[in-house]
Amino acid sequence: MNMMKLRYELEKNNKMIGGHVSIAENISKAPERANNFQFDTFQIFVKSNMQWNYKKISDDNIKKFKENIKKYNIKKTVAHATYLINFGTDNKLLLDKSIEDLKYEIEACNELGINYLVVHPGSNKDRTKSMKNIMEILNSFDTKNVELLVENSSGKGNTLPSTIEEMEYMIDLSDNNAGICLDTCHFFAYGYDIKNDYDNVIYNLKSDNLIKSIKVVHLNDSMFDLNSKKDRHENIGNGFIGLKGFSNIINDNNFNNIPLIMETPEGDKNYSENLNKIVNLMVNK
Repeated sequence: MNMMKLRYELEKNNKMIGGHVSIAENISKAPERANNFQFDTFQIFVKSNMQWNYKKISDDNIKKFKENIKKYNIKKTVAHATYLINFGTDNKLLLDKSIEDLKYEIEACNELGINYLVVHPGSNKDRTKSMKNIMEILNSFDTKNVELLVENSSGKGNTLPSTIEEMEYMIDLSDNNAGICLDTCHFFAYGYDIKNDYDNVIYNLKSDNLIKSIKVVHLNDSMFDLNSKKDRHENIGNGFIGLKGFSNIINDNNFNNIPLIMETPEGDKNYSENLNKIVNLMVNK
């Protein structure tokens, strides 16, 4: 499908689809990379995802990034915080590093004009106490114009939050407008059958009033089956969620006009195929 046709189909269906793109060489190149994949939204890291160290982004690169967002008609932008963060930890050194890191990432996102910052909030055996501690920490940040999003987990180990109830509990404790990033692979792997029991799953999200807090969706198929508790992403339609599951999602008006972000294996290599699969599932195409 050519670029103009694809963009038209997305806009007609009020869908915003992108993927995680590289910031290699220069962060200001990210919008162009996204446009090359025919994305109208994207996700990036604002620093190394596996290191605490960071280097402040230059004013020139910030300016060029913003200019390229406009140039390539990018609608919304998402950043993903480093994977090292754990606000649920009992280790004070790790906690202090996590707080210092997120302070920087919030600052960088505000400088770049990024809309959402996704965080894996952490893990702890004492889940309820940990969720309270996590949200107390997240509430302490001055997020300014970027919205913090807590990402759901697959249930592996003691990672938080996993259930709809845990997500709702954490959002209820938020006082700085935190939201949810719903990862489809994690959600399915935990045990929510978005393939064969979609209406009931959505009903539960609505009944807990959580659906309104979902501001970004990570569109990832799952290498492992329902209730596996394993966090392993697969390309669209090649995993256990399958095309049926993604047809449910892409035709659901609850997910209109929010970033739907792919984090699929070998992203750059497979983005075009994955995007075309998703667009071809739209019933109003």
